[in-house]
Amino acid sequence: MSKLSAVKPAYWIAGVLLALSIVVPLLVSTYAKDEPRLWGFPFFYWYQLFWVFISAATVSISYRLVMSVERKRRAAQGLDGAADKEAEL
Repeated sequence: MSKLSAVKPAYWIAGVLLALSIVVPLLVSTYAKDEPRLWGFPFFYWYQLFWVFISAATVSISYRLVMSVERKRRAAQGLDGAADKEAEL
């Protein structure tokens, strides 16, 4: 198993999460209605606000996934940043 194929699942998961956050709010048929209401607000408004929080969560999860893979990749290559810190001194 090559290093490239070992990295792919994390990137695929991050991509799917980000695509989900973009595509679902664009599906007008999922929110083009007035009922049910939440605290007097029509469905459209609270559904869109709900997706703001869901999108923030998916972006955060995607970022953490990709950064953990990058950290592991850099550690495997010996690029942990120690050389950069020594060069600054």
